[in-house]
Amino acid sequence: MSLEHETVLKFNKVITNYKLIKLLNQGGMGSVYLAEDTRLKRYVAIKLLKPTEHSVEHSDPLVEAQLLARLNHPNIVQIHDVLLYEQQICIVMEYLKGKTLQQFQHQHVTTLSEKLNLLAQLCAGLTHAHSQDVMHCDLKPSNILIDKNELKITDFGIATLQNKPLGEQRDESSFGSASAMSPEQLNKQPLDFRSDLFSFGMLAYMFISGRHPFGEGSAQTIANNIANGKACNAHEIIPKLPNELCDLLNQLLQRKKDRRPVDAQSVERKLQAVIIAIKQQEILAQDTVPLEQLALQKKPPKKTVFLGTLLCIAVVATGLMYKLQVHKPAEHYVAFLPPVVKSAALLSADTNMLKATIDDAIRQSIINSKQLNLISQDEVAPIVQSGKAKLTFVDKLHKLKQATGAQEVVTAELNCMQPQCYLTLVRLEAPNWTVKARKQWPIITDNYSQMYHSSSQQLTALFPNFDSKYIAMAQLSDKVQIEHIELYQKVQQVGDYTEQLFMRIKEAIEQTPQLYANYELLREVALSLYQQSQQTEYLDIANKLLFNSPTAYQNTPAFAKNAMLIAVARQDWLAAKQYLTKAEQVGANTLTLYELQGTLYLQQDQLPEAQQAFELALKIRVSPIIKLNLAQVLWWQGQIEEAKQLLNEVINVSPQNYMANQLLADIALTEGDLVIAIKQYKQAIEIKPDSIDLSNLSIAYSLQGEFEHALVVAQQAVDINPEHISFRLNLADIEKALGLSESYPANYLKVVELTQNQHTLDSYLEVAQAYSQLGEAKLALQALNKAISIASDHNEYVFTAALVYSVIGEYQSALMYIEKSLVIGYHPMWFNLPWFKPWCQKEEFIALILQYDPSFSCASVLN
Repeated sequence: MSLEHETVLKFNKVITNYKLIKLLNQGGMGSVYLAEDTRLKRYVAIKLLKPTEHSVEHSDPLVEAQLLARLNHPNIVQIHDVLLYEQQICIVMEYLKGKTLQQFQHQHVTTLSEKLNLLAQLCAGLTHAHSQDVMHCDLKPSNILIDKNELKITDFGIATLQNKPLGEQRDESSFGSASAMSPEQLNKQPLDFRSDLFSFGMLAYMFISGRHPFGEGSAQTIANNIANGKACNAHEIIPKLPNELCDLLNQLLQRKKDRRPVDAQSVERKLQAVIIAIKQQEILAQDTVPLEQLALQKKPPKKTVFLGTLLCIAVVATGLMYKLQVHKPAEHYVAFLPPVVKSAALLSADTNMLKATIDDAIRQSIINSKQLNLISQDEVAPIVQSGKAKLTFVDKLHKLKQATGAQEVVTAELNCMQPQCYLTLVRLEAPNWTVKARKQWPIITDNYSQMYHSSSQQLTALFPNFDSKYIAMAQLSDKVQIEHIELYQKVQQVGDYTEQLFMRIKEAIEQTPQLYANYELLREVALSLYQQSQQTEYLDIANKLLFNSPTAYQNTPAFAKNAMLIAVARQDWLAAKQYLTKAEQVGANTLTLYELQGTLYLQQDQLPEAQQAFELALKIRVSPIIKLNLAQVLWWQGQIEEAKQLLNEVINVSPQNYMANQLLADIALTEGDLVIAIKQYKQAIEIKPDSIDLSNLSIAYSLQGEFEHALVVAQQAVDINPEHISFRLNLADIEKALGLSESYPANYLKVVELTQNQHTLDSYLEVAQAYSQLGEAKLALQALNKAISIASDHNEYVFTAALVYSVIGEYQSALMYIEKSLVIGYHPMWFNLPWFKPWCQKEEFIALILQYDPSFSCASVLN
């Protein structure tokens, strides 16, 4: 009788709940058998560890096996039970029919993206194990199982605990595979999670390149190289890998632990970023011609302390740019008016949901048409919903044409008369607004999916000569459709841009990626959250979801536009230009291309080029959004009167246009016209309460010496967005000006805390201001000097330097930077702030300010 057969028979006599069937594998620590769980009638794998010399009940392997049983993650083989059998510990695990990574690599040809996806799954499993303080200590291809492209980590048999004292850690170098160990493991030094990361780095290097990073030879030879040598440079792997991936592999294989990544989760994020970058290149390669290298531009300088966030206007307005070489046919622009529901009392359905369903269905149908171009809601709503003037319906249509260049208008009316509801679509044609076509049909108001689909079909019938589509719209279940409409309502009709909403959109896309309308919502909310928080995580998630979308969607102008706007927000200029090329190739209209081109130039501070693009766009169609972008460009080039003229043109037609009022307020603030600035900010806030406008309004109040009013609105801005560093700094400044010593130190310290892990120009400038106000002159100057070294030849730091040197009392340095601030365009009113009060006794300071503002008086500063 063989030893294997004898073991099976003896085990099956002693253990009643499990029956061994056959030996699967045998290694240094024990044997793995296929077994049957007789209670649950399922196959399991049972690992019989070699007997221990110590008391089994209190042995480390038993305690740790019990702890390992708590690990529950899709990328870790699940441990079901831990048994004792004749002084042996038996670990009962889920049984998988997959292949080891070693077998998988020999039997399958995989792309780099597929390999990285599997490695990212491995990292996800490690992240979970490490979160439970469990290290694997023996990561190698034979301990990784792959079944249908799903990866699972197995054989935690020699795993140990991260928080176990060194004296209690087992000698893992006596187990495991020497060629898979970290240097500290081989040298019997203290271990932590970064030891697993080193082993992961070797595994990843071998999986990608097909060879060991520490050379060839026996296991002992490789182990010696690991313990004493240096890994091969990943940049020398053929074929050449992306630089980011090579840098990551090299970092993982550093002999010193503190030079490796901090944790498995950060490694997973970097792998996902590389996967997305590869996917982007694959998408662009589908139809995109090679592009010349776009010269990288530095981040455009701030125009004033409060203007850093104003660049978002162009992004929200969906502007960017392209040099068109092919003359396209005339483009057809359609406005869709908000749906009207009559006899709502007869409806059991939610009226707002009905409106949102019809609204989204018609808009998406127009967007999906290759020949129709939708005029945005931001242009239409302020005109048709204005209640100040008693305009007839036709008068509003004339005004709409004047403001937006609309050639046709579509209206929708839902009318319910007992017992039936009818939806009517009407197509009206300029200039006389005659009825071009009309469609009416009965609908069931509690079937949102059917209503959405029929509305799309009838819109196509309304424009029989414009029925060419980009993609076929999927017909979805009512549950999925309702979830989408609820999201659409919150984004387009409520403007509820929260992290919770963002995560709901993310989940909806993951569950139903073919519902293309959700990608537009994703992009809009991601950009808004990024604008408010400056957290790139929102952009990263949106980017990943976009590039996992169906291929059909990736060949539409909507995808190219969304991808480009995300690239612009990430300041990835080369990618943005590539997506712009992609947009032109997949059929985006000329106006959109000019808008996108203009915004790209605007974000790179190439203002003359941006102006040209927006002016060309205006020749195609009059648009308030394009006028707003052009006004911003003109203002930043010093053409202030021309900018104000454009903004007033927009407000004359649409008094409730939020961005026009906001931009007029910004211009007034930089010009020192505080009365107008306060008036326009109040108007903008009345239209749409926004934390940026509240903070800027508080600055205007402060410059006017009205610190009590300033405190109220500054606190409102912080309440809306407590993590925004500039808002918090502004609030602390106002509290200090009012002498609120019980609160301002905590807010300055919060600024320091929020910038702790940031190493940007803005963060150093904000820290410098906070430290100076806290009396920490040395720390303030250290931060200021770091900012100046980053700023190079730009002038973003100049006003902050003047403020910091003033607060710490260094007059000559302060005066030098005050003069520089005035030279580059800062209004003398900025030196009315209390921090410059000491210099009002200095004739040199007064004489300098008077050169730029003869009406300047130190009285306001002294007050």
